Amino acid sequence: VIHQPSEFDETAAIVDNLKNRKPVVINLENLDPDLARKIFDFCSGALYALDGQIQKVSKGIFILAPSNVDISGDIKADEYASGSLYNWGKFER
Repeated sequence: VIHQPSEFDETAAIVDNLKNRKPVVINLENLDPDLARKIFDFCSGALYALDGQIQKVSKGIFILAPSNVDISGDIKADEYASGSLYNWGKFER
């Protein structure tokens, strides 16, 4: 399922797909950084509760996967720790 939310209210539909064990691609590229962070944080919390995982595809685009879906990729652990993976202030419009 692919989502490109334009407001926070659309986040419930993203989480509903995850609860139904469907992987979701979200595109937050064109959002205000504060709104993008809010949506991302909400989805992250839902994924934590569902034992899911997140993988960055590109700047502002992420794969959210419930526990029944495995994601493989080459994002290194130090990118998570440094905060460079989710640097919301660097979004360009």
